[in-house]
Amino acid sequence: MSFISFAFLIFLPVAVLVNLIIPIRYRYIWMLIVSLGFYATAGIGAAVVLVVSMLSVYGAALCMDRYVARAKQILIACIVFNLGILFVFKYLNFFFRILGIASFGAIEDIRFNLIMPLGLSFYILKSVGYLIDVYRGDFVPEKNFLKFALFISFFPQIIAGPIERAGNMFKQFDNPAPVDFDRFRNGLYQMLWGYFLKLVVAERLAIFVKTVFDTDPELGIRGAVSYMAIALYTFEIYADFAGYSHIAIGVARIMGIDVMKNFESPYLAMSVAEFWRRWHISLSSWLRDYLYIPLGGNRKGTIRRCLNIIIVFVVSGLWHGADFTFLVWGLMHGVYQVIGKILTPARDKLMKVFNIGRSSFSHRVVKTAVTFVLVAYAWVFFRADSIGRAITIIKNSLYFTPWKYVDGTLYQYGLTRGSFLLGGFGVILIIVVDMFNNRGVVIREKILEQGLWLRWAILITGIVVTVVCGIWGPGYDAADFIYKQF
Repeated sequence: MSFISFAFLIFLPVAVLVNLIIPIRYRYIWMLIVSLGFYATAGIGAAVVLVVSMLSVYGAALCMDRYVARAKQILIACIVFNLGILFVFKYLNFFFRILGIASFGAIEDIRFNLIMPLGLSFYILKSVGYLIDVYRGDFVPEKNFLKFALFISFFPQIIAGPIERAGNMFKQFDNPAPVDFDRFRNGLYQMLWGYFLKLVVAERLAIFVKTVFDTDPELGIRGAVSYMAIALYTFEIYADFAGYSHIAIGVARIMGIDVMKNFESPYLAMSVAEFWRRWHISLSSWLRDYLYIPLGGNRKGTIRRCLNIIIVFVVSGLWHGADFTFLVWGLMHGVYQVIGKILTPARDKLMKVFNIGRSSFSHRVVKTAVTFVLVAYAWVFFRADSIGRAITIIKNSLYFTPWKYVDGTLYQYGLTRGSFLLGGFGVILIIVVDMFNNRGVVIREKILEQGLWLRWAILITGIVVTVVCGIWGPGYDAADFIYKQF
């Protein structure tokens, strides 16, 4: 079941209404029922895989707590088992593809027709984090299986995160927040913003991006059109994934649960390292705490630190997808950061020689622009079907054809002039909202402080614009989120 489906519009009110009626101490049971029901719509096979994974992690955590001397062996065995599930469904075909390439065709390219269960990558990471927390002694294993099952399967998060931590969630299951009018209204506004980002902005930009990326680059799509597709995809994936996260956080809020935020104005970052502190925060913080720091972090010298960064981002790339394009995407982000670390002394010296202030507006604008361009070109490998296609699109974007921005050429790639301009307005609105957020001003909270007539005017306008201008997919089918496939 997708957040953007008529079924969900029926499912959510029922889930929320019953949740309000049930006594607080038993709400976790109801939330588990609706979570399992929500996930079961993905298919019985997917539900079986979820339950098997949950049982293994639940049992392993209790065994580690009871048999302390063998805790490490139990931890490794359970992690290997769950990563093995992920490997079979997500990476097995890619593994045989690599073997075929490495053997120069001696090993046949074997392919298995396996459909990866929805949310598998997300709840496996959540499970591994839980096991490591228990092993470290940071969290006492939950003995109530129903609460543990809810932690893994909580329906707003299970498909595409945020990837939560046990320490934040279990205490809320024990004592969920009362869902009063203010909390419900806050969650509703956040959901509306998420739906706007997805249906009005992301889906609209996706039409232009798909037309350009899926057209043979050798057919002459060059210069302004190619670069515009790259720039718009940068905002498409942001609007798509941030839209999902806002909906998930809003839904959780009206269920009485506070979930961590997943984005913090990422395209206003002034370095790639800062970008990753702002983008997909739940994943980047997970990789930091459970991979980068255990590898040694920055404690073992510059060379080891750079190697650790590369390893983390290669893993991040492969986590997103089993293909060489994702591997290159992750590697690029790792290399960006390594080069940034190496060049830091030289940059500092140049700034001192030319008396450039770090806090000056011009310096911050340049750093933000450079970071955006680096991130945008890396996204090409994330979106393209192959490395060759990605390189060709990047090469084509370097042609100098600025007149195409104003001669109407941009309106020939799937979007009419009006629709293209509406998508552009959405991008500008995202930038403005993020600029306010970057200064600590949350627009949603400011709206809630306004008078009744203005609040309702904004709410009604938002709903009308989203419903009327939203693109619900071909034939008005429910549109899927990009990160749903990961």
